[in-house]
Amino acid sequence: MHTQTHIIMGAALGGRSVRNAWAGAAGGLLPDLPMLLAVLGLKIMSVPDPIIFGIIYWQEWMQVMNGIAHNFFLWGGLILLAFWRRERLAATAGAIDRWGTVMVFAVSGFLHTLIDFLCHREDAHMSFWPLSRWKLMSPVSYWDGAHYGHIVSAFEAVLGLVLALVLFGRFGNRWTRTVLALAMLLYAAVPAYFILR
Repeated sequence: MHTQTHIIMGAALGGRSVRNAWAGAAGGLLPDLPMLLAVLGLKIMSVPDPIIFGIIYWQEWMQVMNGIAHNFFLWGGLILLAFWRRERLAATAGAIDRWGTVMVFAVSGFLHTLIDFLCHREDAHMSFWPLSRWKLMSPVSYWDGAHYGHIVSAFEAVLGLVLALVLFGRFGNRWTRTVLALAMLLYAAVPAYFILR
């Protein structure tokens, strides 16, 4: 899935709590953030897309970086820690709320990792790093039309729009609605970038 869908899904996981919605959105973003920043830096240095995605993406540092960010051990461990702290050790309502927010963040990051695990082929991540460099080469790709990418993209766009409408109804302030509107524009901007470049 594209990053904006992970962010919207994470925000929806947060329920009606604004703090939890932002935590869920952050959890949806974080697995992709290292690569987004690396690509941004490379683009600023005028490195062309075929070099970024055809050569640099496959270099060891990029593969390990993505393996760490999309890691089942990392996100699963954070879920277990948050659950344990929230259910066993939290003594005050404030502490329970804080660890509940951490739980939303962690579940969102784990869900992002799981979806990417199931929707990447050759570009898959080492989600069990450092114990294994194995990658699942899924029969489904979120972008490659030869592997159901058109179907996944259409489903993703509908899901993102539906969740955005849910979030519009859930949160009425202008700031949140502006951020959601920008996320929706990315559904057009990302394909336009690759078509018009």
